[in-house]
Amino acid sequence: MPESSRPTGTPAGRRLWLRRGVVLGATLAVVTGAVALTGAAYLWPLSLFPLVLAAVFFFELGSLAVTGWLGLCFVNLFAFGETPTPAAIREAVIGTALFGLAGLLLGHIQRDHARAQASLSASSLCDRLTGLYNYGTFVDYLHNEVTKCDRYGGDLTLLMLDLDHFKRFNDVHGHEAGNDLLRQVGTALRGMVREADLAARYGGEEFAVLIRGDESRGCELAERLRHAVADLTVSVRGGHEAGVTVSVGVASYPGAADDEAALVERADAALYASKHRGRNRVTIATRSGAREGAVELSA
Repeated sequence: MPESSRPTGTPAGRRLWLRRGVVLGATLAVVTGAVALTGAAYLWPLSLFPLVLAAVFFFELGSLAVTGWLGLCFVNLFAFGETPTPAAIREAVIGTALFGLAGLLLGHIQRDHARAQASLSASSLCDRLTGLYNYGTFVDYLHNEVTKCDRYGGDLTLLMLDLDHFKRFNDVHGHEAGNDLLRQVGTALRGMVREADLAARYGGEEFAVLIRGDESRGCELAERLRHAVADLTVSVRGGHEAGVTVSVGVASYPGAADDEAALVERADAALYASKHRGRNRVTIATRSGAREGAVELSA
């Protein structure tokens, strides 16, 4: 998958950096107070580095674990060293509590930051309407998977899907009904595709599904998707229900294509053949036939 773009130039990104600055300043202030109160300037700063690491990578739980470890260190120091005075014990307790507070604060903000980053990353990778991956993510994923096939072997199969007469559906029932239908299609595709595979909105009413496996598995999945879309309906004007069908083209790599561009072209050609032959059907692109890349209607 491609790396998510850095959000620093957006309002959300600027807010994230502002919050991180506030947390850093608050943490430094608390640490300074701990050092001043304990008088153990030669020991407490050494604990800042593991505390920050724990809070950043393990959030509140990590900071509590490091704080507990820190408190045990000072208990052992007093237990095996000189006889502790009440003032020394008080300094250790206050210092440990302040470090724990700083760690909890940093861990909590870091957790919120991680969630916000994940949300921003998802928004840059996914189509907002359907929740599927977007075209850019699909292109990057296709390139990576073809490279893996070239290096390690195996098969890839690409399914190109296009909703039949979707423009007519929008003209008759309205674009909001069309958007509802696209959302349902996205939900159906997500529910029927494995985590190892990828479903994307290729553009408009066209979708792409890239799976690991040969064309037989791709054809089987395409038929299930075709039936699933045919069963979808949305509420339209007048209290009625309406839906559409879908045409599918299937092509495999390296079985029917020599590279990623050819794979898309073959799958798209098979999709066009499904449209030409009456829609609401699956067509497989193969190398057999009158010419290379000829299409054959699936059984």
